[in-house]
Parts: sequence; structure tokens; C-alpha cells
Amino acid sequence: MDNNKKYFDSPEFGRLLQRYERSLQMGKDEYFESDELSDIAEYYYDKKDKPRAEYVLDYAMRLHPGAVLPLVFKARIALIDEKDIEKARYYASLISDAYDIDCLYLKAEILIAEDKPEEANSFLRNAMDNIDEDDVPDFVLDVATIFIDYGLPDISAEWLTMSDEDDLQDYREIKARIAFAKGDYEQSEQLFEQLLDEDPYSGRYWNSLASTQFMGNRINDSITSSEYSIAINPNDEEALLNKANGLFSLGNFNEALKFYERFHQLCPDEGAATMFIGNCLLNIGQTEKALQYYKEALEALKKQNLGTTEVLQCLAFTYSQLDQRDEALACIDEAMKQPDANKDEITIVKGHIQLEHGHVKEAIRCFLGALQSTSFSHDIFFRIAISVYDCGYPAIAYRMFKSYTDMHDNHGDEGMAYLAACLKTLNKKAEYIECLKIACQRNPAETKKVLGEFYPETLDPKDYYDYEMRLMSDGQKN
Repeated sequence: MDNNKKYFDSPEFGRLLQRYERSLQMGKDEYFESDELSDIAEYYYDKKDKPRAEYVLDYAMRLHPGAVLPLVFKARIALIDEKDIEKARYYASLISDAYDIDCLYLKAEILIAEDKPEEANSFLRNAMDNIDEDDVPDFVLDVATIFIDYGLPDISAEWLTMSDEDDLQDYREIKARIAFAKGDYEQSEQLFEQLLDEDPYSGRYWNSLASTQFMGNRINDSITSSEYSIAINPNDEEALLNKANGLFSLGNFNEALKFYERFHQLCPDEGAATMFIGNCLLNIGQTEKALQYYKEALEALKKQNLGTTEVLQCLAFTYSQLDQRDEALACIDEAMKQPDANKDEITIVKGHIQLEHGHVKEAIRCFLGALQSTSFSHDIFFRIAISVYDCGYPAIAYRMFKSYTDMHDNHGDEGMAYLAACLKTLNKKAEYIECLKIACQRNPAETKKVLGEFYPETLDPKDYYDYEMRLMSDGQKN
């Protein structure tokens, strides 16, 4: 079990929490140490009760002015949840011991949030000179963790090389996360499997393994790892989301919907969860219902000051399917204005909408614009081919997917299932069988997504080829 959960489930913490809550009921300001109140606040925060957590922290700050842990916690809430750097810096200024290790970590995090990672790195390297020699090993691993938490694997790796404690679980977890961030999913998976051999009840490790397997396109293994985590804690949000994502990527939209809904129940204000539910509904043909969820997701993301580009594109697709082209194009225009907009990808969506409504010239103009803007990127070409196929032009899509797969000697990661789908639609049976065999072997996830509707739902996509061959054999016999 993970350390925090272990402590929060312990009789010791239970007695502390009971004493605190009893003091509230009696209206009595009882004395607690600052670290005790910080632990209680963290417990409430982990339970998604942020107002109660902040109430405890405010009490701790009144009781212990300048105490490190409550102020660091308040500053991190401001920094991470509220994206308010000035507020975080204010709380940091109230800490009485500016050289406390937790205060040093906080100052570095503020620099990272200001997009000054190298300055944060230099600050912590200089600070290490004043750290007690006995604390240096922990300091090094803590700093490596901070940088990987903020998505800076190269700097994290620099700090990890300073540690000689490679037998520690923390060290190996950081190493696994660095490998994941750098795209080395094989090494990351091996390391998390080793960690799980030592601690098989760690939901965090199972979730990390599931994410690594998902990114390595081992979807079924990812789902299995998520199930282990859910068995440990049925309300593990990350595990539920990982399993839902895995099921969705396999085209199992009805099952994915169940797990997205469970995730949404635990995180009702999470706009992304509402968007994921909309994605499932759209794929199972409940378009009107999907539209309502996308609208809800858009409002939730706006309230949280989070990016809305993706949900706006989902809305555009949905309006288009409902034959509301003007509304769809209005969503595209709004998406283009977002600061995180990838204009080439959005242009492809615009082209898809135009093509879906028979505006072929406008669609070609969009597709050519995206290709020219990206110097004829293979990825952009592939996305356009998918749109052409989805909009009902299999002959043109066939030529595009054929060109795409011919350009990639190791093309099995993507595209072959789409090529097979075009061949099936065009009734080119011999070529279809040949492509299906390759698709099943090299990319069963894409094969399930693209060709799953033609085969029994319970059939493993790796077995589609054998199933098709049996059908052909039975047909010849008859």
C-alpha cells in the first residue's frame, strides 16, 4: 500500500482525526502540532474536500504563525490548483525558516511554474551546499521527484545520477517515470514490474504500469493492470480512468462508458470526464446526448481555466453529425482562437466537416492548407486519409492509405487496418485478407477499433484473420 494511505488507515491517525473532529463539535480550539494539522489537511484534500482542508490549514497558520508545512501546503494549492503564482509566493514569504528543505522545494516549484526550470535547477544545486550531509541523499531523490513531477525528465535524470541508492524503491520509481517520459516504455514497464514484485498492493505502481503499457500499445495488458489496482481500491480514480481509456481504445465503448461514469461520480467537477462520456455516447450513436455532455464539459473546463480546444473539436464533430454545419464551423472558429490550438489539426477537422456535408472544394482547400503548412507531414496525411474514409470515400482513402503504408517499411503500428477496411468496402477480398493478417499481427488495437464491427465482440482482434479464413473455408465447402 502507498505510504499516505497506510498512515491515514492507521489507528494512530484515526485517533488524531477523531480528536480534531471532536474538538470542532465541542467548539473548542484544542492545541495540535503544525505537522499534525498538515496531515489532517492532506487527508481531507485527498478525499476531495478542499474547503475543509483549507480550513484546517488556516487554523494551523493561526496556531503556528510561520510554520513551514501548513504554509507550503497552502502555497502548493495556490500554485497547482489555482495557477496563482503570486499567491504561492506570498505564502512562501510567510515561512519563518527560509532555509527549511520544504521551503526550498517550494521556491524551486514556483520558479518551474514561472517557466524557469534551469533557474530552479541552479537554485537547488546551490542550496545543496548548505544541506546537512546526512540529508543529502534524501534531498537528491526529492529534487529528482520534483522535476519529473513537473514533466522535466532530463533535469530529473541529472539529479538521479547524483544518487548511489539505486536499491531504493523511490530511486527505481523515479527511473521508471523518467523512462516513461522519454518514451522508453519497455524499460519503464520492466522497472514497474520489479517494483510490484516487491510491493504488489501498491495501486500507484499498478496505475503507472497500466499507463506504460497503454502508451506501448499493449492495451489488454494495460486493462489487466488497471483491474489489479481497482481490486485494491474500487474507487481509485486513476485506475478507473486507465481502464476506461483502454476499453475505449479497443472500441468497447459501452464498457468504457461504465468506467468513465464511475470516474465522473468520483470527480463530478472534472470537465475531461464529462468529455470522455460524450466521446463514448457519440461512438454508440447517442449523438444528441453526447452533445449535452460536451456542452457541460466546455463550461466545466472554462470555469477551471483549462484548455477547451479538444472539447470544441468534439462539439464540432457532433454538430456536424446532427447536420448543423454552421454551428460546427463556429466551434472550429472558436477552437482556432485558443492559446493551445494546433491549427493544422483543427484545419483537418474543418476539412472533415466540409467533406461530410458535400463541400468537396472547401474540404480539399483545408486539407491542402494543413499539408502545405506542415511540409506535407506524414502524420497530417494519415489524419486526412482517415477523414476521407470516414466521410464515405473509400476509393480515394484506399489510395491514400496505400501510399502511407508504402512510405513506412515498419508501418505496422498504424494504417494497415484502415487500408484493410477500404479493401473490404471495395470488395477486394484477396488484398483484404493479406492486409488483415498484417494488421492483426502488428496492431490489434487499431484492428479492433477499425474492423471490430465486422467480427464478434468477444473475439480477440489477433484472431480476426483466422476467423475470416474459417469463414472463407466454410463458404467454399458449401
